[in-house]
Order: sequence, then C-alpha cells, then structure tokens
Amino acid sequence: MGLGEGDDMNQLTETRGVQAMGIVFILFAIAFNLPYAWLASAFDYPAILRSPPGVVLAAFAAGGRPLILAWAAFALAALLFAPVAIAMAAVTRRAGHASSAVAALGIAAGITQAIGLSRWVYAVPGLAAAWTADPAARGSIEAVFIALHQFAGVGIGEAIGQSLTAFWLIGVALGQSAHPRFGKAPAALGAVAGIVLLLGLVEGLATVLAFDAGVFGLAAMVGFLLLTVWLIWTGFLCILRPART
Repeated sequence: MGLGEGDDMNQLTETRGVQAMGIVFILFAIAFNLPYAWLASAFDYPAILRSPPGVVLAAFAAGGRPLILAWAAFALAALLFAPVAIAMAAVTRRAGHASSAVAALGIAAGITQAIGLSRWVYAVPGLAAAWTADPAARGSIEAVFIALHQFAGVGIGEAIGQSLTAFWLIGVALGQSAHPRFGKAPAALGAVAGIVLLLGLVEGLATVLAFDAGVFGLAAMVGFLLLTVWLIWTGFLCILRPART
C-alpha cells in the first residue's frame, strides 16, 4: 500500500467515524427524551417537583415499579452524556480550541445529573413506601424527603449539573462557530441553549429564597428542548459533512 493509499484509508476511517458519532448524537437526543416524556405523562414531571412532599410521595408510591424503572432509564441517559461529550470533542476539535477541557465539563455534567436523578431510584422508593405504610410518621418522612430533594435534586442535579451542562454547551458552541463542518448557525443555537439553562437556575433559587420565579420557571425545560434540537442538528451535520476540514 502506498502513502497515498494509506492517507485515503485514514480519511475513509475518519469519515465513517464522524458519521457514526453523528448518528449517536441523534439517537441520544431522542433516547434522552423518551423517559422524560413518560415521566411527564405518568408522573406530571417536572411540575410535580415543586409540589408538597406528601403529594410527591403519594404519586410516587402509586407509580410502582414502572415509575422506578423510568427514573433509572433517565439517570442512565444522563450518565451517557459523558461519552457523548467525549465524542463531541472529537468532532469539534480544531487548533486553538480546548476541546478536552470542554469535554471534561460535559463529563462532569453527566455524572452530577445522574447522581441527582438516582435519588428517585435508590432513596425515594423507600421513603414513599414508609410514608404509605405509616401515616403517623409522615411528618418526619416528609422532612427527610425535603432535605434529600433539595440537596441531591435542586443542589447537585439541577444547580451543579445544569450549570455544567450550560457551560459545556457554550464551550462546544465556541468550537463550532469557527469549525467549517458546523459554522455559526448551530453554534448560535448551542450558545442560546446554554444561556437559557443558566437562566433556569433562578427557579431553583426560588425554592430557598421564596420568590416567584415567573417565566424563569420554564427556562430549564426550554433549554433542554433547545439542547435536543442542537444535538440533532449537530448529528446531521456530522453525517452530511464528515470529511476532514
């Protein structure tokens, strides 16, 4: 095999790799939303998160095993955000852009969001069962739930995880903006999604500072919807423009 043939083979391998990662981005964007959609339908998520603890625990106990499995799938999807961030670094890498550092933000975002979501799999089922079985102890059980919900959910999952996701998005967008495979349009969408996610942190602060979050209460949902569209757009660009640029 000559030198030129070797270069052609490397180019073909790289092209197929970029296309494969594009497919992964699209599938992940869809898969991440499947448990979310089920939880929205069966558990009134995310609105139920700000309901009184007794309402949440009663609804959780009524959901049974399917609800626990849906939360497990959601937590797993969040954890899979880590390898997606690594793949994203590979397709947006260019000279002068700290893609590895940006990928680290995405890995941390996936891990912290998975930790926050895992409370619904490993802690809340026991609390919901105890709340249902012992009405006399409901006050103390609800107090434990509130502390867990605020720390693991609002604190780790939402505040830290959502912030890291937003900074990751903005970092990737900066890399996309000067990359000929993507350009400024998808980069702008990614940056907007990141900013909207940061605005969504206001709603979490409202749970401890007791003020009306207003339109900021919708920011996280809108931000993740924009993230979904951005991932799918990025995936298609990887499929349609896979060649080295």
